Amino acid sequence: AQSGVGRYVASRLMGPREVLTNTTQVEGAASNNTFDSMYGWRKGGSGSDFTSWMWKRHAGFDVITYTGNGLANHDIPHSLNQVPDMIWIKPRDEVLGWMCGHSGLNGGVNPWDWYFYLNYPWASTDSPSWNDQAPTSTHFSVNGTGHGHNNNGQDYVAFLWSNVTGISKAGYYTGNGSTQTITTGFQPRFLWLMKDDGSGGRYVFDTFRGWTSGNDYYVQLETTDAQGNADIGAPISTGFTLTSNAISNANTSKYIYYAHA
Repeated sequence: AQSGVGRYVASRLMGPREVLTNTTQVEGAASNNTFDSMYGWRKGGSGSDFTSWMWKRHAGFDVITYTGNGLANHDIPHSLNQVPDMIWIKPRDEVLGWMCGHSGLNGGVNPWDWYFYLNYPWASTDSPSWNDQAPTSTHFSVNGTGHGHNNNGQDYVAFLWSNVTGISKAGYYTGNGSTQTITTGFQPRFLWLMKDDGSGGRYVFDTFRGWTSGNDYYVQLETTDAQGNADIGAPISTGFTLTSNAISNANTSKYIYYAHA
């Protein structure tokens, strides 16, 4: 939550290495990222101003690494055993941003014809990056040109999420500039959201730091700013409420989100 500190992402598959959501930089060394315990992931201290969110490779989440071949229609296998609803990809050894997809892009209409950057606060873009093909329960497809994240010989890491009833949901909605309730089917403790059709931050709210009725604390994944606060609404037993705050509920704006119990 400190100003000037990056947003780090790591996994066992990457070993003692990490990438950042707020930059296009290549993968960096992280010798303290040991992943040698079922109860944690790091040796050494990070101070009280750091928080982390952790997922297990199982139903609802997967991590894979792959090497690009520069060709169109490169099918990448995964082990979710169900269709991904959100995919984030970062080059490991190439200065290039995060290419991300979500089942709610473009208001849920042909969403895999679109992609967005995680490291820039821009609207999503219509592009054949995913070969205009929705992912399946066994693979997803990337293109060999433009922002397809399939450059020949380059290494990539991909993070995949899918909906699990009562646990997680990647969804979308249209803001109304007033108040509304978003139904997930469970009470979330974690919420990531962004505006799909215009510029806006990649916001993370969680109940650990404070997401409740009143002042809600957030960090933005595309910046190194210190945590901010805003009253966006609150978790409820069936989802979450939204206030008229423009971060999450500007009138007629399109939003996508990922919520986790």
